[in-house]
Amino acid sequence: MQTSEIATTIIEHKIPILGIALISALILGKFSKKINIPKVTGFIFTGVILGPTGFNLMTTSIADSFHFLSDIAMGLILFNIGGDFDRNLIQKIGWKNFKEVGVAGLFNLLIVFTLTFLAYSQITGDIKLALIVAMFLSFVALECAPPTTLLVMKEYNAQGPLQRSILTYLALATVVALIGTQVLEVVFKILNIWPTEPGVTPLMQLGLLIWSLVGSVILGFILGFFLSYWEQKEKKSSEFLMLVGSTILFGQTLSHFLHTDPLIISTVIGFTVVNSTNTGKEIHKGINEMGLSIYAIFFILAGAHINLREFTPSILLMAIVYVLSRTFAFYFGSLLTGKLVSSFSDKSKFFGLSTLSHAGIALAIVNKIMPIDTESSNLLVTIIMSSIFVFEILGPLLLKYSIFASGEVKGGKGDGKNYTKKATVSVGQLMDNLQENLNIKKEKPEDIKRDIKHYIKTEIISVKENASIVNVQKFIYQHSFPYYPVVNEEHQFIGVIDLAQLMELSKEEENSFITAKSIAIDFPYIKNTTNLEEVIQIFEDSIYLTLPVVHEISGELLGSINQKDIMQVISEERTTKIIE
Repeated sequence: MQTSEIATTIIEHKIPILGIALISALILGKFSKKINIPKVTGFIFTGVILGPTGFNLMTTSIADSFHFLSDIAMGLILFNIGGDFDRNLIQKIGWKNFKEVGVAGLFNLLIVFTLTFLAYSQITGDIKLALIVAMFLSFVALECAPPTTLLVMKEYNAQGPLQRSILTYLALATVVALIGTQVLEVVFKILNIWPTEPGVTPLMQLGLLIWSLVGSVILGFILGFFLSYWEQKEKKSSEFLMLVGSTILFGQTLSHFLHTDPLIISTVIGFTVVNSTNTGKEIHKGINEMGLSIYAIFFILAGAHINLREFTPSILLMAIVYVLSRTFAFYFGSLLTGKLVSSFSDKSKFFGLSTLSHAGIALAIVNKIMPIDTESSNLLVTIIMSSIFVFEILGPLLLKYSIFASGEVKGGKGDGKNYTKKATVSVGQLMDNLQENLNIKKEKPEDIKRDIKHYIKTEIISVKENASIVNVQKFIYQHSFPYYPVVNEEHQFIGVIDLAQLMELSKEEENSFITAKSIAIDFPYIKNTTNLEEVIQIFEDSIYLTLPVVHEISGELLGSINQKDIMQVISEERTTKIIE
């Protein structure tokens, strides 16, 4: 009876709230994109609105009950972070870059510690508490959200010395933040500042620390090689992606019994898979593309743990102090590094602003210390979560400003603004399709069959007319399509990219001012009002197997039609006539 009551409680209260949270996150995620802030910000804000700060639909206890979903999502996040550091990125990172960013990172750590310790000592009046919080925050502050940072740089095709220094810092800061906070956690447990398991001596704590670091790397490599080996035998990508999730969850299970670190294991698995297989980048891309949709729940639950109503003036002040201290440390630490390391001087003005994003590993660390119920750990969770919400809005915007201001964006606007992946379908068209497929619409089956709108594929890549040749070239190298249509801001069809002309222009040193419109050529197309017989004739007169479909009145690109689909219709009609 008790089990039945628990099940009823979960169904009646928790599952509906989770459904509301996910739908709300999708809506806010779309809205975030409209105003040029990361989706992760929208997801966190969803948790804040639905959590104790807002409507209190998702209470802290409900959020805690979904911790297993949060663990899986965190594993995928760290798998993606490890996978970001592939062989190409490693080759770009040299010891010179490590020296530069190492000095900058050291300044960041020292400045954050000094400022937060001095401020918290005054705010709390407790030097011991201020020391604990400041030490931990100084290591957490180093982390600069690899997924968010890499996404912005890829979007705008940033290339140059600043970009290489940012990539180097991502690698170094991720490792130091993970290991540094792990070491501090054990030190706090040895000193009885944070609770530990009964019967565990300080010597055992040190042994567990070493094993946690070394053992986690070993387990991560073993599981990563297992995935790499299995990938050769698995033909279906969907099943392999499922295997990736299962392996990450298995790694977390092992970490529980073997006392290793699940954060390090998941990161090393991603790193190993990407660098040990020929298709590693494709695997990482597949996980990364579905990432935000899957681990949105993690950010929602993280937001639900932010309770602004419980913020006392002192806690709010401490959160503001950390945000200001980290911002000051990154900016002026970068300038100081430029004074000491001559090779860094040209980048020093922009490097600090470029690395302010704050999520990923910071969220993982929060997730790990959240169960530790002490004054200092609870304070750390509140401060870090509050700062993440701020930095995930400011960080990407400042990074975008820095790479543009430093002149490392070649070709103007970013890839995301130069390409569109799907042609639009009107609500009326959707209703017509529904009526026809349910045989509601009063139209003869043979007429419906011969309407070309049923053979239009809306999954079509189009290039906007103002896209630079640099971005067009990069995009074409990454994809393979029969043609690349060019459209204007109203999505009206202009022509297609002349690949021969693109190849010639690519050889010129200064070509960033050339746009897609200038290398677009005329291309045969099909009007949406064209009947099946006319389409057949167009294909017979054309050498192309796939042609774009354009709205007769508006000129809007609607999609494409494949000759193979038309041939299948003709073949079916002939078969029907023979039978009759």
